[in-house]
Amino acid sequence: MRRATADRGEIVHVAGLHGLSPALRDGAPVLSSGHGDAARCGWEAFFAAMEERGLALAWDPEDPAAAALVPRSELPLHGHVSQGGLARTARFVRALLGRSGPQ
Repeated sequence: MRRATADRGEIVHVAGLHGLSPALRDGAPVLSSGHGDAARCGWEAFFAAMEERGLALAWDPEDPAAAALVPRSELPLHGHVSQGGLARTARFVRALLGRSGPQ
Protein backbone atom coordinates (compact mmCIF):
# COMPACT_ATOMS: atom_id res chain seq x y z
CA MET A 1 0.00 0.00 0.00
CA ARG A 2 1.37 3.39 -0.96
CA ARG A 3 1.99 5.81 1.89
CA ALA A 4 2.60 9.54 2.03
CA THR A 5 3.85 11.97 4.64
CA ALA A 6 5.14 15.49 5.10
CA ASP A 7 6.48 14.65 8.58
CA ARG A 8 10.22 15.36 8.74
CA GLY A 9 11.00 12.54 11.12
CA GLU A 10 9.18 9.99 9.00
CA ILE A 11 10.92 11.23 5.84
CA VAL A 12 14.36 10.95 7.48
CA HIS A 13 13.44 7.46 8.71
CA VAL A 14 12.29 6.26 5.27
CA ALA A 15 15.36 7.75 3.61
CA GLY A 16 17.67 6.09 6.14
CA LEU A 17 16.01 2.69 5.71
CA HIS A 18 16.57 2.84 1.97
CA GLY A 19 20.02 4.48 1.88
CA LEU A 20 18.76 7.77 0.44
CA SER A 21 20.28 11.21 1.09
CA PRO A 22 18.82 14.71 0.74
CA ALA A 23 19.88 16.61 -2.37
CA LEU A 24 18.93 19.70 -4.37
CA ARG A 25 18.91 19.65 -8.16
CA ASP A 26 18.28 23.02 -9.78
CA GLY A 27 16.85 24.08 -6.40
CA ALA A 28 14.34 21.22 -6.28
CA PRO A 29 14.54 18.66 -3.46
CA VAL A 30 15.27 15.04 -4.38
CA LEU A 31 16.29 11.94 -2.47
CA SER A 32 19.55 10.65 -3.91
CA SER A 33 20.98 7.16 -3.75
CA GLY A 34 24.34 8.23 -5.18
CA HIS A 35 27.13 8.38 -2.60
CA GLY A 36 29.22 10.80 -4.65
CA ASP A 37 26.28 12.95 -5.70
CA ALA A 38 27.50 16.56 -5.86
CA ALA A 39 23.90 17.75 -5.39
CA ARG A 40 23.70 16.35 -1.83
CA CYS A 41 22.77 18.86 0.84
CA GLY A 42 21.75 18.96 4.48
CA TRP A 43 18.27 18.11 5.73
CA GLU A 44 17.40 21.73 6.58
CA ALA A 45 18.00 22.91 3.00
CA PHE A 46 16.12 19.88 1.68
CA PHE A 47 13.09 20.49 3.93
CA ALA A 48 13.09 24.23 3.20
CA ALA A 49 12.91 23.50 -0.55
CA MET A 50 10.28 20.82 0.06
CA GLU A 51 8.08 23.19 2.09
CA GLU A 52 8.57 26.02 -0.39
CA ARG A 53 7.18 23.78 -3.13
CA GLY A 54 4.45 22.21 -0.97
CA LEU A 55 5.73 18.65 -1.39
CA ALA A 56 5.25 15.40 0.51
CA LEU A 57 7.06 12.07 0.26
CA ALA A 58 5.09 9.20 -1.26
CA TRP A 59 6.50 5.66 -1.21
CA ASP A 60 5.56 2.03 -1.33
CA PRO A 61 7.17 -0.01 1.47
CA GLU A 62 7.32 -2.97 -0.94
CA ASP A 63 9.17 -0.94 -3.60
CA PRO A 64 11.49 1.72 -2.09
CA ALA A 65 12.69 2.71 -5.58
CA ALA A 66 9.21 4.17 -6.14
CA ALA A 67 9.77 6.88 -3.49
CA ALA A 68 8.92 10.28 -4.94
CA LEU A 69 8.24 13.81 -3.82
CA VAL A 70 4.73 14.78 -4.86
CA PRO A 71 2.55 17.87 -4.39
CA ARG A 72 0.73 17.83 -1.05
CA SER A 73 -2.32 19.29 -2.74
CA GLU A 74 -2.73 16.12 -4.82
CA LEU A 75 -2.75 13.82 -1.80
CA PRO A 76 -5.41 13.41 0.82
CA LEU A 77 -2.66 13.03 3.44
CA HIS A 78 -5.15 12.29 6.17
CA GLY A 79 -5.80 8.60 6.00
CA HIS A 80 -2.62 7.99 4.01
CA VAL A 81 -0.04 9.27 6.46
CA SER A 82 2.16 6.61 7.97
CA GLN A 83 1.40 6.32 11.66
CA GLY A 84 4.58 4.40 12.48
CA GLY A 85 6.56 7.57 13.12
CA LEU A 86 3.97 8.85 15.59
CA ALA A 87 4.02 5.62 17.60
CA ARG A 88 7.84 5.64 17.74
CA THR A 89 7.83 9.29 18.83
CA ALA A 90 5.29 8.61 21.58
CA ARG A 91 7.42 5.74 22.93
CA PHE A 92 10.51 7.96 22.84
CA VAL A 93 8.78 10.80 24.72
CA ARG A 94 7.44 8.39 27.37
CA ALA A 95 10.93 6.95 27.84
CA LEU A 96 12.48 10.42 27.97
CA LEU A 97 10.04 11.53 30.65
CA GLY A 98 10.40 8.27 32.56
CA ARG A 99 6.77 7.34 32.17
CA SER A 100 5.52 3.87 31.52
CA GLY A 101 2.77 3.13 29.09
CA PRO A 102 1.81 0.86 26.24
CA GLN A 103 4.72 -0.10 24.06
